[in-house]
Amino acid sequence: MTHIVRIFCAVLALCAAARLAAGQEVVFEEWHYHQPGDLLYDEGVHTAGVILEDFSFAIMVLDAQGKHTAIGAVIPGTDFQDSVTSTLTMTDGSARTLTVTGDQLRRERAKAPDMVSYSFFLSDEDVELFQAARDWTLQAGDQKATFPLAGSRIAVDAAREAQKISAGGPEVRDEWIAACDAAAAHPYDGESPVPGVAWDDMDADTATTACLKAYAAGDVLPRIRFELGRAYDKGDDPRAFELLTKAARDDHYPIAYNALATLYGTGTYTIRDLAAAHELLEQGTALGDMVSGYSLGRMLIEHSTGPDDIERGRTLLIDAAEAGYPPAQRIYGQWLVDGTLGAGDASAAFALAQLYIGESGLDPDPKAYLKYLKLAAKGGNEAALEALSLD
Repeated sequence: MTHIVRIFCAVLALCAAARLAAGQEVVFEEWHYHQPGDLLYDEGVHTAGVILEDFSFAIMVLDAQGKHTAIGAVIPGTDFQDSVTSTLTMTDGSARTLTVTGDQLRRERAKAPDMVSYSFFLSDEDVELFQAARDWTLQAGDQKATFPLAGSRIAVDAAREAQKISAGGPEVRDEWIAACDAAAAHPYDGESPVPGVAWDDMDADTATTACLKAYAAGDVLPRIRFELGRAYDKGDDPRAFELLTKAARDDHYPIAYNALATLYGTGTYTIRDLAAAHELLEQGTALGDMVSGYSLGRMLIEHSTGPDDIERGRTLLIDAAEAGYPPAQRIYGQWLVDGTLGAGDASAAFALAQLYIGESGLDPDPKAYLKYLKLAAKGGNEAALEALSLD
């Protein structure tokens, strides 16, 4: 019951804020199983519920180990009642009524004006009746709310499936973590134990399914939170913003800073905010994330306020290029050739040429090697001049 109380205490404030949240549905026409990033999601339990126009809501909560199921509702009212009447209206029009009182009933003051919450445990038989009914009415004195139960069977069954995963133990958890890594890991995530998947090669449905199951298994790793956010983003799911925000700001997962900065920088799922993107990239770079360093280098050069920005950006880009990050190698080479980085880059051009010899972890590329070697020689780099004379 603790999780129900925590959800009820938090959700109404979230509902008010969610009116302005990009991509967040607030009023549902039918029951939903709550997944990471959803308004009523609570990590550590499995829930399904529905919200009404007046922000009354009903929610069914299944604990992680499958021992308890509870139903609760937040409804309009100012005074608590000692008992509530729960009425299920079945599809044939018949009604099943239950009075809940005493120690069976949990009452809480909701964090919103003129709203109160009631909750109580259900038997397995009660759960089946809820799934089969047309609507549910909770009445406490003169306080009353009726919730449609359309979609409750699918939603609660999905919560039960997630519950089975969380009760499966370490082996099941490891299995789904591996599946999530295989489908959604970033190829240049320094914290990941697997090679990763390029953005263009990711399948959003496969990655999202695997990472949701890894999430359901419990004890969520920051890496899994980031990977689920990445999977959401690949599927153009606005919930990516919340997941990546948590992975960066709460978990301090290095590469998540770059992912979140990208959303701010492009105005994806949120208002475009270059200052926030810059701050996030500084944090990711400070934590040693190569991709954040590359993105910060580009930002400093593309939005330069003076020579210091250009010089620092150049350093960050060459660091990422030398570390083997292909986008850094491409853009740095392009900017060397077109003059974006200005004069005096002969030494950097020579360093870039060395990356294509085949000793840096990259596949040898004689054409790229020769192009940057000639650029370095043109700038007067003695090592490049000597190398060309030997050739």
